[in-house]
Amino acid sequence: MPRVLVTYATRYGSTREVAAAIAEELTAAGMDVDVLAAGPQVEVGKYDAVVAGSPSYGRNWLPHASLFVVGNASRLSLMPVALFTTGMLGVKNPKSALREHERIMSTLREFTPGLAPVTTALFHGSFDRRRLPFILRLLDRLAGTPQGDQRDWEAIRGWARRVGERFSERLSGDRPEMRAENPDEPRPDEPQQDGRV
Repeated sequence: MPRVLVTYATRYGSTREVAAAIAEELTAAGMDVDVLAAGPQVEVGKYDAVVAGSPSYGRNWLPHASLFVVGNASRLSLMPVALFTTGMLGVKNPKSALREHERIMSTLREFTPGLAPVTTALFHGSFDRRRLPFILRLLDRLAGTPQGDQRDWEAIRGWARRVGERFSERLSGDRPEMRAENPDEPRPDEPQQDGRV
C-alpha cells in the first residue's frame, strides 16, 4: 500500500480542510495517507508520494509550504508530487488567479530542481472578513474581497481522485505523457478554481 503525505499551510483552517478532503479520496483509493501541516518536522522520506498545498497571499504561497517544497527538493524530485493553491482572487477574476497560480508553480520549480508535479490545481477559497484585525477589516472592505465559503467540494474531490490515479500510474512504473499547460485556458483534467485560505 503506497504511503502518501498530504501537507499544507493555512492561516484560518480552510486549506487544512481541503487537504483533509483530498486525503479522504486518496484513502478511498487504497493509499495509506497522513495529513500534516507543512514544516521541518515532516519526514518526507517515509512516503512514496506527496500532495502539498497552500493559500496564495501576496502572490505567493505561505512560507511554511514554500520552504517545505524547497527544503525537500532532492526527495521530492524522486517521487510523484501534486501541488494545489487556494485563494479568493479567482472568484472575480479566474484568468488572473490562474496566471498567479502558474507563476507560483514556476517559482517553486525554479528553486526546486527536478520538481515535476504530475498535476497542479487552483481552488477557490473561503473568506470571513470578521476574522481579520480591525484595521485589516477596514482595508478589506475597500478591496472588496469576496466573502463566504466558495470552495467547490466536488471539484476538489474529483481532482484528488485523479491525483490518486496518477500516483498509482507513476508508482507502478507507467508514466503518461505530461500535457502542456496554458495558464489562460482551463485544463480539462483539473478544476479551474476552488478552497478557504
